[in-house]
Amino acid sequence: YKNSAHGTNVLSCVAGIIEGHRIGMATEAEFLLARTESGVFEPYSEEENWLAASEWADKNGADIISSSLGYTNNRYFTWDMNGKKSLVARAANMAARKGMLILNAAGNDGDDDWKYHGTPADADSVLSVGGIDAMTDFHIYFSSYGPSADKRMKPNICAYGIAIVAGKKGMETAYGTSFATPLAAGFAACA
Repeated sequence: YKNSAHGTNVLSCVAGIIEGHRIGMATEAEFLLARTESGVFEPYSEEENWLAASEWADKNGADIISSSLGYTNNRYFTWDMNGKKSLVARAANMAARKGMLILNAAGNDGDDDWKYHGTPADADSVLSVGGIDAMTDFHIYFSSYGPSADKRMKPNICAYGIAIVAGKKGMETAYGTSFATPLAAGFAACA
């Protein structure tokens, strides 16, 4: 979105350097940036955008895709979260078959009526990233739950659901599995 700093916040978790201080997990990696979200209303075409972005990433040699988005109750039912229903889940599985490691935010619906992870975090070849509380090392209240509709373990891994990020006015605190995901992706890039 025009006025959103979400992409900057997320990227800073993996690539951020502020005033010479590294705040990202893999600051020396190379990055390709793709914007697939088109606005507040989230049309179905965003899933096609994600597919196109993953194909573009593959053509340009990407090893890892870190994706901080998810589609849930505005488009699907909980029983649809089986890794096969949505276009974006099928696209993520295809990208994984091409050899890329795909990490996706589990979602922030743990304290909502929906409660469960979204798609493409439901895909079987996607490393779904949940959030934990930095104070307790246990589930952070907003992190979405699994399992998938076909009873696979989701999320697959967890990282801190709170992060210090680069924002519009300097350093900010951000909450969400959107930030746990690039922390895990940055670790994977280093490994």
